Amino acid sequence: MVEVPEHLLKRSQDRRKDLGATTGDEPAADVPPSETAAAPAVAQTQAPEAAAAPSLPDLPDLEPEPEPQPEPVKPWVHAAMTRKKIPVWAVPVLIFLPFWAIIFAGTLESPERDTEIIALGREVYDGSGGCAGCHGAEGGGGIGPALVDGEVLAAFNDWRNHVIWVVNGSPPAGQVYNDQGEISTAGMPSNGDKLSAREILAVVYFERVELGGAAEADLHDLEELFEAEGVVPNQFDIGQTFPSTLNGLMASAGIAAG
Repeated sequence: MVEVPEHLLKRSQDRRKDLGATTGDEPAADVPPSETAAAPAVAQTQAPEAAAAPSLPDLPDLEPEPEPQPEPVKPWVHAAMTRKKIPVWAVPVLIFLPFWAIIFAGTLESPERDTEIIALGREVYDGSGGCAGCHGAEGGGGIGPALVDGEVLAAFNDWRNHVIWVVNGSPPAGQVYNDQGEISTAGMPSNGDKLSAREILAVVYFERVELGGAAEADLHDLEELFEAEGVVPNQFDIGQTFPSTLNGLMASAGIAAG
């Protein structure tokens, strides 16, 4: 530690005396307690006032800016957004729906209505005439010969001969009975006594058109004779019905023989 020379210490003490300060060697001057206690308080109260910043004027409270309201949704847009969506499984159903509708519509179409002569001929063939029992329900043959695929048209080229065969039945065994030169076996019974004349005309028309495949235009004179009122007798006479008999009936009805 460096020692300070005494002359310098003496000079410092003298200087401090001149300024009214005390040194460590001299007692300090008495200071009233009230003044010493009040000094820190005054210093404390004055310090905040000196350090206080200048006050700013009060600003008015500002209302918060309102949030922007969303644009109202159009009714049709809302309806589209809330509409139930089509499930995935329904897509193929909707695709094939038009095809199904076409097929279903086809099933609703009423079948063509039979003409009177066809309806009566079908009834006689399947029922009262007993034709289906020998010639088959579809005319394919059985005990009796087949009528389908033009067989009946080949057997009887002229519908008049067909009518006579149904009225009189087969000729005696051993005789030719049709246009193909086939020999009779006497298997066809006569029907002139159990079927009316109109029923016989109808069943011949049915067998030739529906089973044999003949064109209706080719049997126009037969259909006209069937419809001729007051001309066709109630029944054809067995053994007395010939082509000339039928030609005479058509002449009476004003029908030209085909």
